[in-house]
Amino acid sequence: MQMGWVWNEVLRLYPSAPNIQRQAKGDIDLGDVKIPKGTNIWIDIVAMHHDPTLWGDDVNEFNPKRFQHDTIHGGCNHKMGYLPFGFGGRMCIGRNLSSMEYKIVLTLILSTFSLSLSPSYTHSPATLLSLRPAHGIPLILTPLHP
Repeated sequence: MQMGWVWNEVLRLYPSAPNIQRQAKGDIDLGDVKIPKGTNIWIDIVAMHHDPTLWGDDVNEFNPKRFQHDTIHGGCNHKMGYLPFGFGGRMCIGRNLSSMEYKIVLTLILSTFSLSLSPSYTHSPATLLSLRPAHGIPLILTPLHP
């Protein structure tokens, strides 16, 4: 399994930016819905990344292999269904840097330690400005070579 697949799946399940905002540059007709020019639109990335119509019945399962054959969209049923760093001209400028940092830091840690979750860990994602664990992620690091 490649680190990139894991990275993409983590960002699908827990995107750091839970939503993005855009402003309609012109009037938009979406069937029965009319969005007037100037309307501020909030796009819920967390909901999109957990939508079974886009990702399938295993949407809430951690499955990095979904990115095995489609590293850009992860097998999503819509080309705009995977947006961990936004899209278009306002895509996050730090996307390539964060990906490189993730790979370097994780490689350095995993070459020295094995990781496991502390028994005190409580899974509790919280949406503030970004999506983050409400109580942190207590880990147990065990040296590989004592």
